[in-house]
Amino acid sequence: MKVGDVVKLPKGCSNHWGLPTGIAVLVEKTPRTDNLEYDWNVFVDGRLINLGRQIEQSAEILNEHRRLGSL
Repeated sequence: MKVGDVVKLPKGCSNHWGLPTGIAVLVEKTPRTDNLEYDWNVFVDGRLINLGRQIEQSAEILNEHRRLGSL
């Protein structure tokens, strides 16, 4: 995943944050002081929220075909 990717967040994440669509844009990686390295700031449903990097394992990348098409 990279900054600018559009992703569909997992249902549990969307429910927890009260997000009606769960469609997010990855805005930036933010460093952490522990061993988890970084989090993601994401813009989703009109809000900017901070999510753990585990979304990289559970979110679906929606714009992947655009990246591959530009190679």
